[in-house]
Amino acid sequence: MQLTGSVTHPAVPYPAACVGTPLVTFLTLLVNVTNQRLEKEFRQRQRQAEQLTVTGDEEYDFVLVGGGSSGCVLAERLSQNPDVKVLLLERGGTEPFASRVPAFMTANIRANIAEYITGVPEAANCNGTGCQLTVPQVLGGGSTINAVMYVRGSSVDYDDWATMVGDPSWNYENVLPYFKRAEKNMDASIAADTKYHSTSGHLRVSWQPYRHPVIPLLAEAMEAAGEPFRLDINAEGQLGYSLIQTTTSGGERWSAYRGYLQPALGRPNLKVLTYATATRVVLEGPERRAAGVEYRDAAGKVRFARANREVILTAGAIGTPHLLMLSGIGPADELKAANIPVLVDLPVGEGLQDHPRVPGLEFECAPPLCEVDWKLRRRDLLQYAALRQGPLSETSLVQIGAFLRTGLDPPPPEGTGKPAKQPDVQVVFMGVDEDSNGTRCLANDPWRFNRVVYMPVLLHPRSRGSVRLNATNPSGPPVVRLGYFTDEGDRDIAVLVDSFKLGLRMEAPLQKLGLRLDRSTKYAPKCRALEFGSDEHLRCIARSTTATIWHWVSTCRMGRDDDDEAVVDARLRVKGVRGLRLADASVFPTLTSGNTNAPTIMVAERAADLLREAHGLA
Repeated sequence: MQLTGSVTHPAVPYPAACVGTPLVTFLTLLVNVTNQRLEKEFRQRQRQAEQLTVTGDEEYDFVLVGGGSSGCVLAERLSQNPDVKVLLLERGGTEPFASRVPAFMTANIRANIAEYITGVPEAANCNGTGCQLTVPQVLGGGSTINAVMYVRGSSVDYDDWATMVGDPSWNYENVLPYFKRAEKNMDASIAADTKYHSTSGHLRVSWQPYRHPVIPLLAEAMEAAGEPFRLDINAEGQLGYSLIQTTTSGGERWSAYRGYLQPALGRPNLKVLTYATATRVVLEGPERRAAGVEYRDAAGKVRFARANREVILTAGAIGTPHLLMLSGIGPADELKAANIPVLVDLPVGEGLQDHPRVPGLEFECAPPLCEVDWKLRRRDLLQYAALRQGPLSETSLVQIGAFLRTGLDPPPPEGTGKPAKQPDVQVVFMGVDEDSNGTRCLANDPWRFNRVVYMPVLLHPRSRGSVRLNATNPSGPPVVRLGYFTDEGDRDIAVLVDSFKLGLRMEAPLQKLGLRLDRSTKYAPKCRALEFGSDEHLRCIARSTTATIWHWVSTCRMGRDDDDEAVVDARLRVKGVRGLRLADASVFPTLTSGNTNAPTIMVAERAADLLREAHGLA
């Protein structure tokens, strides 16, 4: 379906053999309906913008750029005070209804709620072709398109943050109250632990109502392979396997948009503009004060929103550094190459970190354990429509996973690694539906599947990437280099090789339970000449099948005042600029031990307190 205005990427084609099948016909219809609704919203915004006559600048107390998880949190928190005027700019549209269906996750990102960017090709990863990134472009951001996993990370992560930034307010003891402030835990056995959990926050958290029959088999195999069970990975520790809670409620996704922003939309002091693309932060005077934000509205008109107190960027670890550089804040050489005047020379966009995932081992799953026919999918649709239950109410196998500590960096006193409680690998499982000819209509099918993918994720990589301007088209998509497996000494890939061994230990118990490891080489032909399961083979698998898990952080990281690699200080203020803060995953000093949505929301909750304190609004 060819649309205008709200289009963020060309239609993503399905394999030719899939076109016309009931599943792809339904998913195409689903995406088209979503796009039509987004297009309607865009046209409404366009008409409003064309009719708007503004004399002088629009004025607000706070201007927020980016309506993702952190932007939704801050818009709600700051606008609680009726005397404070808040503007939130979002380049995409409003969260569509289809995004609330957990198992539609993979199909939803085919709609115009994400921007597709291909990373710089690197020989060390992603089969040398460059990984594909789907960057959220919708209110709710990552919380609207992610796999809904609620993972805070290890306490060691935040104690490390506090040390790196020289501020104990970022240690685990002091950030825990912000996690709790955000959380509304719906499961009594978890919520009862009030030291770690809360039932009064905006973000609903629960176990998903449906569990595929493969899940207990994976649990049994992990037990047999020596991994212990942990009820709650967001409490005393993480290590072991667990049924992971998700940001869902009653069988529906519960995004930051739904939990924070949507209930606040009626406030007269809060204005939310969708299809409004920020083009630069305007700095004024010798002190380089952020006076406001220049943006392009849905009609293509360039407007200026003045911030009488502060500008806060919440555009994510790719969008925030991009906007800073367009504003003249960034590495001097990069800015000069793009003919942008250098206003503040800072290492913006450097030090990108991400969790690489490697979907390298697959287990075949036959009926009746795994069934994929369309009649059953039709039954699922009816069940979900009536009860919000069944396979559509969950995101496949990602709700069961494990956090491991390999032996490569032993903790003291045996070695110099991090404390023993911090994992270095997360194991994620996902489903794939493959027909008898080997065709896959979806790379990941959270709805129904006949193959189970064992996928280790590297939690604390030493490799670093970058986000840079495209010098020939600075306003276009930035140039993203992920940098996976480029660390000196190849420690990163060694950790993943070690983590594959759990999957291989699971082979025998899973085969007894009806899941057979596929030892063919069809998914990584470069590796066919290598002995299956050898270290050399697993290294080849890692480099050939790498993919992002969308946890980009640290492109404008926090640090001490004397840290030349830091962009913001411990209070999230951009160095060398007044009245400008960042409050998203770009400020993370390092990656956390797991999915990054919950930590991003925590940062936004803390940013709200910092802003209220700074402006006497507490």
